Amino acid sequence: DALPIWEEDDGEAHDRRYRRRAAAVAAAASGSAGMSVGGGWDGPFDRDWEMGGGGERNEGVATRRLADADDGESDIILTDYYNNQYVGSISLGTPLQALSVVFDTGSSDLWIPGSGCKECGHHTTFNSATSSTYSAITDKSGNPTLFEVDYGSGKVTGYTASESVGIGQLLLSGVDFGEVTYEDTEIQSFMMDGIAGLAFSGLSMVTRPTLLELIGTQHPEANQYFSMYLSNDPDDTKHPSHLLFGSYDLSIVGSNATWQYTPVIKRGYGDFKYWTVKMSALEVMESSSSSKVKYDLCKSTCYAIVDSGTSGIAVPEDSYDALIELVTEGLHCKGITCYYSSEDDFPELLLTLAPDNVLPLLASDYVSCSRWGECVIKFQVSSGSSYWILGDVFIEAYYTLFDVENMRVGFACTGTCSGGSWHGQGGFIEVDGPPYWETLVLIGTSLEGHVRGRPVQLTHQLQLRHRLDARVHPTPSSRR
Repeated sequence: DALPIWEEDDGEAHDRRYRRRAAAVAAAASGSAGMSVGGGWDGPFDRDWEMGGGGERNEGVATRRLADADDGESDIILTDYYNNQYVGSISLGTPLQALSVVFDTGSSDLWIPGSGCKECGHHTTFNSATSSTYSAITDKSGNPTLFEVDYGSGKVTGYTASESVGIGQLLLSGVDFGEVTYEDTEIQSFMMDGIAGLAFSGLSMVTRPTLLELIGTQHPEANQYFSMYLSNDPDDTKHPSHLLFGSYDLSIVGSNATWQYTPVIKRGYGDFKYWTVKMSALEVMESSSSSKVKYDLCKSTCYAIVDSGTSGIAVPEDSYDALIELVTEGLHCKGITCYYSSEDDFPELLLTLAPDNVLPLLASDYVSCSRWGECVIKFQVSSGSSYWILGDVFIEAYYTLFDVENMRVGFACTGTCSGGSWHGQGGFIEVDGPPYWETLVLIGTSLEGHVRGRPVQLTHQLQLRHRLDARVHPTPSSRR
């Protein structure tokens, strides 16, 4: 049976009338625009957060495993760039053309560079002229509909179009996407060609219906969930980082591994937006004792977004300084960089997610140290926001299941959850100058543009080779 939906009002939990999950999941294609997230999470995080979902611990949700797939093509291998960005392949057109994207659970739109882009750097471009299924989206006057996204380091511009899209073994028809025809200089250096958003319709303004909705309607035979495994070893060939639609493989974690579920939540009414979960505690333990709590940064209810498009852990502005001070106490540090240190010098963190899942983060999960004793803490500030962002650092520690049908997120554990200790350590970070984390730090950025005559606010997190100081710049476009 479908699990109930709970709603919250003004941060206080109330039991509301139960409704079928199907009504909540089937978000209309005409959903409202997502709100902006500032660069370095710099800017207002002003949303009507809504609650729904439901979940039980240790209840198996999937019956189809990796071994049951027809072949390995359903397993999308993700290229691991120093545990800091994970890039996979997506295909567009007829015949299909492959491009690289970040599969981003923190956004809901698909955009890629088109062949008309003369300033797209090394990026592979999509040639619409060779595709028999390509269709430009125009306004009432027959003019192409403009697409523009602004970042602190520049912008991408282009047009909206519709095309067939291949994701693993799944072929989707009639997918609306942004076809980029121009990238500013800094954006040309991004590792991936484009972005494939895997969040909900409340954020989408270009890809409507969203990729997740299209999978549900065009492939009802497929299990409506996807799993993401991020290895912390870029050289791991036995179990490389991968994304799997409609299946999972718990044997990667262990023979007795199970999913610890937490419901996807929202506050108020409207379409779901992010993979948002409820967090009742974030405890910093004593470095000398993993059983003694030093401080709880989430004494009242907190909210967190599970976001594969963010490299580290984004911390609310009002908690960031306190957390850094707590984890670096007694060490020689400047900001998130510490000297003459090792992972053993940093405390364990305990995150408690609804209903009662205690998920530790070991120091080795959130700190990267060089052999020379320089350590970088993978935290970033979520400016102007009260929401925590559980990025790749958390997904590396916990093999993650994004369950669309039941609106919940599962984190794999064998017995008692113990952070990323089950898959060992990645390699050292070599330091011959600025820490690598600082040259590849991922900052959540704010982007805003206009699509189909309406102002668009799209949320996106991009892996950059420098820090972004994002600003929102609305721009004019054509109207229907």
